This record gives sequence, C-alpha cells and structure tokens, in this order.
Amino acid sequence: MQNFFLFGVFADPDLRWKRVKDKYNNDRRTFDEDDKRDSNEGIEHGQRVTDSFRMADIILLNNENIVPGNKNEELFLAKLQHNVHLIEGKEIFSPTYVETNMAIAYASSMRSSCLKRKVGAVIVDLAGDVFSSGYNEVPAANNTCKCEYGMCYRDKLKKDYKESLNSIIKKEKERDLSYALFKKNFKILDYCRALHAEENAILNVARVGASAALPTSILFTTTYPCNLCANKIAQVGIKHIVYFEPYPMDEAKKILADKGVEQEPFEGVTYSGYFRLMEVLF
Repeated sequence: MQNFFLFGVFADPDLRWKRVKDKYNNDRRTFDEDDKRDSNEGIEHGQRVTDSFRMADIILLNNENIVPGNKNEELFLAKLQHNVHLIEGKEIFSPTYVETNMAIAYASSMRSSCLKRKVGAVIVDLAGDVFSSGYNEVPAANNTCKCEYGMCYRDKLKKDYKESLNSIIKKEKERDLSYALFKKNFKILDYCRALHAEENAILNVARVGASAALPTSILFTTTYPCNLCANKIAQVGIKHIVYFEPYPMDEAKKILADKGVEQEPFEGVTYSGYFRLMEVLF
C-alpha cells in the first residue's frame, strides 16, 4: 500500500500581502477578503485552506525573502530535503522538542467534547517538561452542549435568533440579509459554554498552586489563541507561545505583542504525521 504525506507551507499574512500587492493594485481590503474566503470557503469543493492545513503531515515556514540563488533559498531547500529524506527513510531523525510538545497538545485536544473544534494546549517549563495541559470543555459538573441541547449552544442561540427574525420580518430577502449581517458581525464567542484549552491549562497550574514557573514557560496550542485567551496569557506572564493553526484574530495578536509575548508558528512534523514518521525510526 502506498503511503502519502501532505506538506503545508505557511507564510505570515503581512508577508504574503507584500508578495502579491501589485496583483491587487495595492488594495489590501480585497486581498484580506480573498484570504478569509479561501481559508474556509463554505462550499464542499471550494478553497478550504484551514482544513487542508490541519491535515498536513509536515509544515514548512516560508517567512523569508527567497530569490533564486540566495541564502534563504538554500536554507528552505535544505529543510525540504530533510523532510523528504525522513519520508523516504534515507535518514533517521528524532522528533524535535517543538514537534513532540505539539503532538502532546493535540493528544490533549482529543478529550474535548466540543462540537465545533477540539483544541489542546500544554505548558512546558525551562527543562522541557510539560507541567500543565488543557483542552476546550465545559466546566466540571456541567452537561456538554450535546447532552444539554443536542447541538452547540452558540448554534442554538443563532437558531433562536433566526426564528425570532422570522416572526418579526415578513419579507424573506430582508430577513436573510439581516441574519447574514448578524452572522458576519457577531460570532457570539462570549456565549460559548466551554473554557478554552489555553484557559484550562493556565487554571490547572493555579489550581495546584504552582504558578511561579509561568513567566519562563512556553505554551503550545493547536490553534492560535483568541483575544480572551490572549488576555490571560499576557496577564500571567507567559512570554512565548507556539501555535499550530495560523489564523489569528488581530485583537489577539496585538494583546500578545503589546505584552512582548513571542509568537512562533509551528514548523516540522505535525501530530498527523508524528507516529507515522517517527515510530519506525529505531
């Protein structure tokens, strides 16, 4: 049976914009709209970059200025060759510190009952040891959304809102436009019943009374923190995060940047390829 491995290549949105702005006639707004659409286009066979990225077995960063023959091209090609050799079994590579901790964060995410997205996070000390973990989940002793409502609670709120519109606005076109505007501008994340993975990882540290290590720790998370989690990361003094899914909220980026938190996109063998590629090393 033939094994297939998927590569994902990531560049920061601001850098991607600089690379293509001439094609957009310097219209950043149109670029951002296209980028947002392509990240999660709501049709079955449309551009769904976010879903594709999550499926990748290996992630490569493309954040440097690469031109034929320069040093950055040489380094990028060396990274690519390194991973091709790993896939082909030509060389043996142990998993890196980053690859292993992201795989642990992913394993933690599998405990989540969230109907939207399972997210995991781990906090690692200076010695490289995981001393806390978390995943997105409703508080202890609460029923999950599926048990309580048979659906995501936020979806229930949107469903109730749409039904209210149906009773107030009689014209279908106006009703649909009103609901589309609501969905575009109000994500109602504040109504989510779950604690987020990063929140749980931080709270678990505080719960056992061992928060002193937080300012020197690294937080690994399977998705970029939302602005609510960014507030908490900044407040407890964590200075470094490594994130897998690279679609941050601008508000969250600013919160972390203002606090001097280093924001590192993941690079290497993902949790999808970790055991497929690493368990046959020795």
